[in-house]
Amino acid sequence: MRKAFILAAVAAIGILAVSCSKEESKEVQTFKASAEQTSETSKISLSGLSLRWSADDTISIYDNASSHGLYVLAGSPGSSRCDYEYYSGSAASVAPFQAVTPASMHTYANEVTLPAVQSSADGSLRRLPMYAYGTDENLHFYNLCGVVRFRLSASEAVSVSSIAVTANRNINGVAAISGSGTSVSLGAIGSGSATTTLSLGTAQSIASAKDFYMYLPAGSYSTFEITVTSSTSATCTKTASSSIAVERGKITTITLTGLSFGTAMPAGALSGEFSVASGRTVHFSQGNLQYQASTGTWRFATNQWDVVGSQSAYYSDYYGNVTGSDNANISSSYSGWIDLFGWGTSGWNSGANCYQPWSTSTDSSDYYPGGSYTNNLTGAYANADWGVYNAISNGGNAAGLWRTLTQSEWAYLINTRANASSKWGNATVAGVNGVILLPDSFTDPMKNNGSGAFVPQATEGWSDNVYSADDWTTAMQSAGAVFLPAAGSRYSMWVYDVGSIGGYWSSSYFDYDENYACIVYFYSGILYASGADIRCDGLSVRLVRG
Repeated sequence: MRKAFILAAVAAIGILAVSCSKEESKEVQTFKASAEQTSETSKISLSGLSLRWSADDTISIYDNASSHGLYVLAGSPGSSRCDYEYYSGSAASVAPFQAVTPASMHTYANEVTLPAVQSSADGSLRRLPMYAYGTDENLHFYNLCGVVRFRLSASEAVSVSSIAVTANRNINGVAAISGSGTSVSLGAIGSGSATTTLSLGTAQSIASAKDFYMYLPAGSYSTFEITVTSSTSATCTKTASSSIAVERGKITTITLTGLSFGTAMPAGALSGEFSVASGRTVHFSQGNLQYQASTGTWRFATNQWDVVGSQSAYYSDYYGNVTGSDNANISSSYSGWIDLFGWGTSGWNSGANCYQPWSTSTDSSDYYPGGSYTNNLTGAYANADWGVYNAISNGGNAAGLWRTLTQSEWAYLINTRANASSKWGNATVAGVNGVILLPDSFTDPMKNNGSGAFVPQATEGWSDNVYSADDWTTAMQSAGAVFLPAAGSRYSMWVYDVGSIGGYWSSSYFDYDENYACIVYFYSGILYASGADIRCDGLSVRLVRG
């Protein structure tokens, strides 16, 4: 494995797969943006909820010659009407014009992609997907969706980290736009999923009633299941007793009172709680991520120590323990399981040349989401994260439930949280080498039995901490411990270092070298929280909730 052990930094996320350097020398048209249902002081006013044009609003415009450009606010934010000037791409000049805001949703002239995950730092609504069809510089935008207002309160002191809706049809993915003005509408969403998640950057208390907003395609929903996830990953699911009508450009309010979360863990999650930032914790999945191409199925390994492995005996006599599976047989039709993936290969078309989980190109530039090496697997490119985009069959079986840790979160967990230096150590579990991570709160169940107490930062290879499958499952795992097996790496269709090296992707790009992304990396006696590896390498993925 080719490694660089330097701290990685997070960079801004690009919106389009084009250069974002403003071309001041071009003489191009400025467009004037307004929207339906405005007042003098807002761009949108829905049921008493007012939104203004803001400095980070963006507009994507296709003209009649298929030129496609990105436009940004000119000057200071206004109220009901603002000027937007050309920023990048190809300037629109041939009428009529088709425009969408936010620009990141514009797939083609009359086509948008609704995201599987909507992000809001506090659950408020800042912008809505809107569409304009115009014959001159005056673009009057109309709402493409309706809004659902969730009014939540709990019967206990609890904070909410996400709200997910599962419907009887796809509610995110690619949809065609038809009509114009107040008759504008979205066609059926042929690809995507039936679950959309509102992800909160900071958990929000619902000790007293609080409102959260999500936009959804208009229509009548015969199935409308709402899953609220707390900051501790406990969930509360409610199902509407009758159909829910969502109207374009209007707000539908759903009030849920007395929510109770209990202590049950989400499907596929382990009990241990791990701090990844000040005031933010996560739960790890029950095992490494695995994929079967012939059926398009994602799952978590049954056991934490399960690895596919299957490298040549020329390099090692260790072959992994997932029967009938081999990372060296990776292909679009392979019926076995694989567990080593190139960076950002969730299967979502991120704009990278390689985005499928079976990708084997050895050119790291093929793995740039949006065509830029500075894009992370977050924000506009969150769907490139395996856990955000995919339903994990034994992990809740819905998109948007899981995610990959950022580089800074990995570093906080391993180096910064309270007593971090005493909460990891090399080990052998059920005959498999790897690293143990201990939860924030841990009482060693093996301290007074024959196996002995856990040895942090073990220095004797993999032999300081040795656990049988039974000792691990009934004692250490039950006490919240996580095991990351040394699953090796894959380069093209060659597999290396199974049982001796472990590399786990983060969702962060590496700012010192455009060919690299950030990883956690370990071998006998060593654990690096801020390593990096070339994006084309196949490495392990361990997802979290929270």
